[in-house]
Amino acid sequence: MKTRSYILVTPAKNEEKTLPLLAKSIVNQSVRPKLWVIVNDNSTDGTREIVSALESRHPWIYGYEMKDEFFEYDATMRYSEVVRAGFDVARRISHESAIPYGYIALVDSDFILERRFFEKLILAFHERPSLGIASGGVYLKSSNGKKIIWERTNPKHPRGSPRVFRRECFDDIGGYRRFYTPDVVSNYLARIKGWDVAQIIDAIAVQLRPTQSRGGVRASYKKQGIANYCLGVPPESALLRVLFFVFTGAPLSKALGFFEGYFLEKKSDCSVPRPVFEFTQRDMSVLKNILKTISMWGMG
Repeated sequence: MKTRSYILVTPAKNEEKTLPLLAKSIVNQSVRPKLWVIVNDNSTDGTREIVSALESRHPWIYGYEMKDEFFEYDATMRYSEVVRAGFDVARRISHESAIPYGYIALVDSDFILERRFFEKLILAFHERPSLGIASGGVYLKSSNGKKIIWERTNPKHPRGSPRVFRRECFDDIGGYRRFYTPDVVSNYLARIKGWDVAQIIDAIAVQLRPTQSRGGVRASYKKQGIANYCLGVPPESALLRVLFFVFTGAPLSKALGFFEGYFLEKKSDCSVPRPVFEFTQRDMSVLKNILKTISMWGMG
């Protein structure tokens, strides 16, 4: 019998406004997780109390506290450390409590998921045995709040959150890596190992704030530029992405931040697996990037 069981991890840092909304959508899922680990990353608001209340009402929810007193918000390297800790805890509890699962999932605290979100993703895994990583489609509310709009990204590339790993793929790629953009590293490692990756656009996840907006757009895209440099993205391809931001009407802060991070910032801690670096250089060649950019321009 094909399993539908999964364990779920959510990092949370000062998310007292959004975490209750996410929790309501998780509790109401048509296929609920066998275990949900919420990692409280040294929050200074009411996040800890919200997690405790959820634990008391639902035995399959477990709160884990990061106690290293790291109070700065960092959506890159620190994020990967928090998520890694959550996965380690979730897998340990699953082993100790004999919780069966075929999938390992990640969702950030600032999302609301449609009721059949995980059902749709798991169905995609059942239909494609080679599928190793899949995400839902990320949607934002319109300015008047009356409709949701897909946040345009390449549909062949899974989003960082919400995403699901097939358990065998997760093990095959060595788990969740510590890096500026751990989702990108995971995608490349999976492809190198022969797994398919995909974005299931009709699995709707509504993000309550635009991607990379927390902590300032320019600062967030500066870190993206650093990550792209470390991954091995060729400079011509990086410049093409800057131009894409400029000519598609994106905020200028995105282009400036990305350019500064890739071309101007001094780099440190750039260690990525050599196969990923080499694969990125091939995959992000100028020709491929031009085709991807044209494809993105054509999406409505």
